[in-house]
Amino acid sequence: MAQKQEKLDLIQRRALRIIKGTATFDDRFVPDHDELIRLIDILRSSGCIIAFVTGVWDLFHEGHGKYLELGKEEARKLYPEAEQLILVVGIDTDAFTRSRKKNKGQERPIVPETERSRVLGFLRSVDIITPQDKADQLFSIVKHDVRIISKSTEDLPDLKKIQAKCEHVVNLPPQSETSTTARVRNLALAGGVEVLERLRDQIDKVIEETRNGIKK
Repeated sequence: MAQKQEKLDLIQRRALRIIKGTATFDDRFVPDHDELIRLIDILRSSGCIIAFVTGVWDLFHEGHGKYLELGKEEARKLYPEAEQLILVVGIDTDAFTRSRKKNKGQERPIVPETERSRVLGFLRSVDIITPQDKADQLFSIVKHDVRIISKSTEDLPDLKKIQAKCEHVVNLPPQSETSTTARVRNLALAGGVEVLERLRDQIDKVIEETRNGIKK
């Protein structure tokens, strides 16, 4: 009983640091979902509004940053009287990303989940980071007031199902002219061109050596 109370006290102190904006990355990164549930319950009981979003966040770019920042701003507009709005960001694990039916290929994600989590930790708009390793896992357990989604996302639950889980849905258009998929494609293309150029150089070298041999 004492141990349980001690753990609850630690979570309460963590929640307070998140509210005050003094939380470290270790405070904000919550891999234990049971602890996540307790943390969010404490934040909600303290009057915080919870906004929730998930993604892979691979090869993080400007569009990702704008999407999170704008999503939080739009969520805050829905609750102008709220003293604090907390943005909970779910991050798909490496294994889950590779297993998804509509995945980007077995080479994704490019950046491992530990590093992707750290990158999110640098953003002022992000209050809590938590991993998910199967579809709709966090959607089922995170009590939230606002769900932030992108019009470009293809594998979300049914919109009515999303709306039934929260009071508001913020549906944003893509915030960048590029995408992670496009960047990976360009990198692959650039890599392919580089390989072809190296092969061409090698072939030219062999041809030249062959010609010199014939002359001799």
